[in-house]
Amino acid sequence: MQKATCFLFIILLVVTCKRPDVSEQGQFTIIGTCELPGYAEDVEVRNGFAYVANGQAGLQIVNTTNPESTFVVGEYITNRDANGIAVRDTFGYLALTSSTNGGLMVLNIANPREPRFVGQDPSIYAYNVVAPVAETMYVYIAARYWFHVEDVYTYPQYPSYVRRFTTPGDIRGLSVVDSMAYLACEQMGIYVFNLEKPDSEALVGWIDTPSNARNIFVAGDFAYVADGRAGLIIIDITDPGNLHTMGSYDTPEYTNDVFVDGDYAYVADGDGGVQIIDISIPEEPMLYSYIETSYANAIYVKDGLVYVADRDMGLVIIEEEE
Repeated sequence: MQKATCFLFIILLVVTCKRPDVSEQGQFTIIGTCELPGYAEDVEVRNGFAYVANGQAGLQIVNTTNPESTFVVGEYITNRDANGIAVRDTFGYLALTSSTNGGLMVLNIANPREPRFVGQDPSIYAYNVVAPVAETMYVYIAARYWFHVEDVYTYPQYPSYVRRFTTPGDIRGLSVVDSMAYLACEQMGIYVFNLEKPDSEALVGWIDTPSNARNIFVAGDFAYVADGRAGLIIIDITDPGNLHTMGSYDTPEYTNDVFVDGDYAYVADGDGGVQIIDISIPEEPMLYSYIETSYANAIYVKDGLVYVADRDMGLVIIEEEE
């Protein structure tokens, strides 16, 4: 009996030592906010500035050098709602949600105080856009039922697609790593394209998710999916032709976006604010901390700070307490 009791104690000790207990969970606080004129939909941070896709207010550029005292330094008002933003070098790429005169807009942001129009592809309804920093020629667009590879280098004033693929699901978000494109296709889950292959062979994997795949973040061997009512879904992508779910965490509200930094997934959870999930054990993700905001749409993490595009509060900056 003593041996059995000792063995049970060791098991319990191992289990409880896997993760921090409640007393060791992180405490986060809002250290700065910047009210914006529209609905904040997406955010990307570069060189002391936050670039916010701000719905009907277009692009808003916020000086974040002092996170406790932020202010708008520049803006570009678009004639269609700005839903996504990507920044690379001296260019900002806006995804505009409209069937007419929407699409992809290219802006010169060399001077953040005076962003200038460069060009536009108005032929698509764009939900989101990514611009991998390792590239110079292409950006990648989630455009309803189309995934576009867009040439923005040859003629920046006339961006145009060089490849496009259709999916049965409404593409809302995407992540592109090297030659692999991972698409969050709402009710149809995740589609994976290998861009090194010809068009007829480019689709290499697909997996359904429980709810609506809204966005996706790829890090290492895993894809982290913001899956609407189902919360955070973690997918093993080591074999794109055999995708499978490793773990999940059901957040309290509607998961719109996710950003992974180290052992944590930062989740924009709509009415649930920001949920910070410990993903050090992908099979068993668990809550590390959370902080309330009005309605978190998108999230970006840089240099220890969490930047939230909040529908009602604008730009919110969060820091973990020491």
